[in-house]
Amino acid sequence: MLRITLLLFTSAMAWPLYAGSTRAPEKIYAQELVNRIVAKYPDLLVVAMHVTPSGSSENVIVASNVGRIGKKADAEDLKVIRTGETLAKVNKNGDRFEVELLLLDASGNPIGALAIVFPYKPGDDTSQFKKRAEAIRDELGAQIPQVAKLTEPIPAIR
Repeated sequence: MLRITLLLFTSAMAWPLYAGSTRAPEKIYAQELVNRIVAKYPDLLVVAMHVTPSGSSENVIVASNVGRIGKKADAEDLKVIRTGETLAKVNKNGDRFEVELLLLDASGNPIGALAIVFPYKPGDDTSQFKKRAEAIRDELGAQIPQVAKLTEPIPAIR
């Protein structure tokens, strides 16, 4: 009995540590979409979906290949969502090209922002990154019937 009590106590103490974790939830639809895109395009360094989940007032990362799940949207993320303007730039180290654009559902409705990061070296044609990001965004969007679908669990067996 003492052993069971100790195990339950340990689990209860660990729960708050896990709740703030940046590990990607593996069994929601948004994460499944990100996983598929990263598998299809292995050169992508970062893919992150910024969405306001149903029942929440905060826009957060709901799925990504680099963790940070639950991270609140920053000013740039919110600007993309508010204005629809795509942000595209070389990072400060000069080795990545970052594109953040409006995430759309299958009907073309804006539902958040999508961040995609590509490897970059001086001389690369930066316009190609923006075009690729738009194509990937459209590919993802075609699979999103509505924003609520993103946080739904996916079946364990397909």
